[in-house]
Amino acid sequence: MTARIFDHAFAWQMSAAQADAAAALLADAAARHFGPLDQVIAVVRGGTEPATAIARRLGVPLLSVQARHNPTSAPYTQATGNVRCSLSGLGSGAVHGQVLVVDDICGTGATFGAVTAVLAGVTVPGTRLHTAALCRNAGAAARPALTVWDDLREWVIFPWEPGPPPGIAARPLPDPLRVILR
Repeated sequence: MTARIFDHAFAWQMSAAQADAAAALLADAAARHFGPLDQVIAVVRGGTEPATAIARRLGVPLLSVQARHNPTSAPYTQATGNVRCSLSGLGSGAVHGQVLVVDDICGTGATFGAVTAVLAGVTVPGTRLHTAALCRNAGAAARPALTVWDDLREWVIFPWEPGPPPGIAARPLPDPLRVILR
């Protein structure tokens, strides 16, 4: 497993307006590159807000999967690589068609790898799973199909999280301009 890369100079602060704009960019890019989507799946917790916005914009159902591999949510914590997933409520055949799996950040790629592997067990034949993240850390071995901010080397504080911890200076994240297609 690769490690997340942090320069420890500051933390990026994402605003709610930036998160909304990035979700709109991801929704439009997903529809353009993958065709009409049938479902959006949020990787809970971090992916809930962007996935909800994307599903709403596209007018498709929102499902969710629980995934966790960070020992804490403290800044600069390295991921363990041991991802636990729960598909509560997603039975066989629940996932179908063109599906976008959304998380807030791709830190190492382990979460997307584990989630798509687990989802493959409840998909109908012909289902296509695509991945999207608002951000990607420079240390991530994998690249989501769609990302807005790529190769970040600092911790990101999302609008649905508490503000910067004491002692960590925050800088505004640059506004989202485009989607990076893998």
